Amino acid sequence: MLSYEQRSGMFENSLVLARLPIQSGVVLGILPLPVHFLLPLELSHQLAAITLVLIAGVYLGYAFKDGRVRIILIELLGVLGFAAAAWLGINGYPLVILVALTLHGCWDFLHNSVINTDMPRWYIPFCAVCDWIMARSLFVVWKVGV
Repeated sequence: MLSYEQRSGMFENSLVLARLPIQSGVVLGILPLPVHFLLPLELSHQLAAITLVLIAGVYLGYAFKDGRVRIILIELLGVLGFAAAAWLGINGYPLVILVALTLHGCWDFLHNSVINTDMPRWYIPFCAVCDWIMARSLFVVWKVGV
């Protein structure tokens, strides 16, 4: 039986993200945090909301690459849900952004079995780890900033 790395093509890809998706997710989940320490709290909320929508939009891009209408609609609904969470986050409920980032990590793993969008398999653990690290780190940044 093939390992996850072999099935996902991780060994055949020279891209660091593909070869080390979890480690890359940790790094990219932490990398933008110094900016959030420097921003006023409201701008940090807005940046996190924009980031959430952009992250969700990646799957829509993969759906259009996939081309199946059913997959496009599923991913579009996902983007709309995360966009609604981002909107709530910048309109007085910033913790909704953190919950949505955490849930997006779960959404990522649905792409392993339930949602079969044609996409690189390494992207799933990369994105999930990045989402979860970012959500927890932003929670700390925002609590320190209060």
